[in-house]
Amino acid sequence: MTDAALPSRPAPTFSPMVVLGMVLAAVFSASAFLVLSAYAPDLRSGSDGGPHALSKSAVGYAGLVRLLNAEGVPADVNRDAGGQAYPKPSVEVLTPGAETDPKDVADYASNGQILVVAPKWLTTPDPLNPAFVNKADVLPLKTLLGLLKPFAANLVMARRTDEAPARLDLAGVPATGSVDQLQTFQTASNLDAIVRDTRGGVLLAATHDRRVYFLSDPDLINNHGLASLDTARAASALIAIVRRGGGPVAFDAGLNGFGAPRSLLKLAFSPPFLGATLCLAGAGLLIALCAAVTFGAPRREGRALAFGKAALADNSAGLIRMARREPRMAGRYLDLSRAQVVKALGAGRADPKDLDALLDRMAERGGVAQRLSTLAPEARNARTNADLMKVAKALYQWRMEMTGEHR
Repeated sequence: MTDAALPSRPAPTFSPMVVLGMVLAAVFSASAFLVLSAYAPDLRSGSDGGPHALSKSAVGYAGLVRLLNAEGVPADVNRDAGGQAYPKPSVEVLTPGAETDPKDVADYASNGQILVVAPKWLTTPDPLNPAFVNKADVLPLKTLLGLLKPFAANLVMARRTDEAPARLDLAGVPATGSVDQLQTFQTASNLDAIVRDTRGGVLLAATHDRRVYFLSDPDLINNHGLASLDTARAASALIAIVRRGGGPVAFDAGLNGFGAPRSLLKLAFSPPFLGATLCLAGAGLLIALCAAVTFGAPRREGRALAFGKAALADNSAGLIRMARREPRMAGRYLDLSRAQVVKALGAGRADPKDLDALLDRMAERGGVAQRLSTLAPEARNARTNADLMKVAKALYQWRMEMTGEHR
């Protein structure tokens, strides 16, 4: 058979390097999607102009976080909605908005030391900068009282109509900068007044066990108020009053919709489960490499029924093997070998009764070691496969020597 007649191997549809690149790109894309999906809530910037510690607008509290850190007081933003920050904070600051459910605020009371900052302003988004807001109006006092009702049912609040500094009745703390429409607590049977202004209004109140504090006006600590140096000093003093211990000041963002709730997917990428996730990824990579190296290209299936004499012989041999009649084939193989030798030597005209004797005499003259008269009884008496193989080997050798086909 010439080289031209050999079947040519079809060219692969894709280059192996292209396939490898596609697999690596798919694995990277899937991994990146899972990681980003797990940490998507943590990646939100919070620049929506709302009243929370991620906001840099006038009603936000990002400035207080920076101020406290600059003064050496650890402060951070807690996104664990409704949960307990770790490490345990010295105080957790809640900054609810007008739309906040009072029950959500009450759920935080069991976490430990908290400071609830009463909201004040109604705002609209700034069309030129979505991170800033424009002042629209003040919240109705009825809305504020409903927000604080779980803690103080008979709370009374008041709001001034002018814009003037708030003079704190607190030793060593000067008057704040100008505060527009300062709002204060007036009466509440289950709250203690902690800090008052010189006009008698309560700016900072607390429950009897000193676990929950309430700040009446957000302009005392928000970004707009901290624009004044005096207000910034007063804000630092107020935070120092409500802290318990040396832990950080945690500003909650979950109450404002920027929480990062726990999930199984995020847990898989967080210590100590991160190690197990990496081990599973490594095991999957090793399995893929092993499969690619071990199996290679798929083998084409052959015909269920092959063509040709070889297939017919294989099927016949399979039937004989299944019937366990291999030793019975020794006699047939003897007859076949005898016929081939007779045809090769031209002894077909001899008397069949004297044929074996004739072949023995010819074997003796030719120096053949085996004799047909000896092999014939062994072939007829074969009972096992071992006997069959022994007789077949001897008959094959006898035929090769008698016909001169030495192989």
